[in-house]
Amino acid sequence: MDNLPVHMRITSLTPTNEDVDARRAAILKLSAAWGKITDVGKILNKAEMIADSLGGDGQPFEDFGLEVQEALQKHASAYLYIESPLDVGVCAGIAALSILAGVPGSGGWTIADIYSNALWSALAYQPTLAEEKREKLRREVLDLAQKRSQLAADKARERTAVPDVGNLAVTIAEGAEPTTTFKQATGATIEALRRNAALDREELDFLWWVQLNRSRLLKRAFGGMVEPLRLVACGIEAASHLRRLPADLHYDLVLRSLDEDPELDLKELIAVIGEDRQLLAASINSTLVGRHPLVFPLLHALATGEVDPSGADEKRKASTWAGRALLEAGLSRMYDNGVLKL
Repeated sequence: MDNLPVHMRITSLTPTNEDVDARRAAILKLSAAWGKITDVGKILNKAEMIADSLGGDGQPFEDFGLEVQEALQKHASAYLYIESPLDVGVCAGIAALSILAGVPGSGGWTIADIYSNALWSALAYQPTLAEEKREKLRREVLDLAQKRSQLAADKARERTAVPDVGNLAVTIAEGAEPTTTFKQATGATIEALRRNAALDREELDFLWWVQLNRSRLLKRAFGGMVEPLRLVACGIEAASHLRRLPADLHYDLVLRSLDEDPELDLKELIAVIGEDRQLLAASINSTLVGRHPLVFPLLHALATGEVDPSGADEKRKASTWAGRALLEAGLSRMYDNGVLKL
């Protein structure tokens, strides 16, 4: 929270020490509470509300504003979020930075991993803010969310060093069945071999799909499709072959056929996809994306045909839409299936 005094200038030109200290205490409480949420749907919902408070006009969802207000009133009893809504974004943004600051582990699907991918998706879709101070905080959260997501995806795919089998002891007692320490002696070795084999299988499955160069969703070769459709379909299908959240290597392979890379807004993209939208939508968890359209704006548009106006008018390259398709579909797949054992 070293940048808190800087970001406090969003709401006040000259914040007092008491102002900063009150918000620092509230942020500690909020980040601790949010970091303990284990329900994936609730984490996605919280990430949406954090992103919403950082972007747009800064007016938070009512429930979210009241939550931050309650935490802040314990240290600044006169505070009301309706009088100073930008304080909600400051507290939420710094709390998010605190959650994302930890070093990724090898599991690939921790609470912080879900926050980082959800915040990356939601914040990257938002329009850039004209207010420089607010944009600086929004960008700081976005950059850390993206960096942590990429590091976590790579870390989750690191092969484990296979330890030697331990010493095996066999005990034979008179009148009793023999006992051994076989599980203790071999457990770590077998677990490492299983993890590495599962990672190899993910890699092989993904590369076989790349070599196939055919869309199973659209039931035809990728090569005959217009580029925006081809890249978005590649991103969605690529995610279905992953056991963890997507990494940069998967994005590079999704873009293997990139050529002209035209720029389109969301409405134009949906128009180009045309009737194939129904086939792509068949693979989408419409209930999930309907509940969290700020995290899954592209999948939501594909599933429903509806385009949320916030961020939809910004023209993005087809390669950017492909990366978004991979990110959103990867997060949706993990929500549906959970972590496949490695």
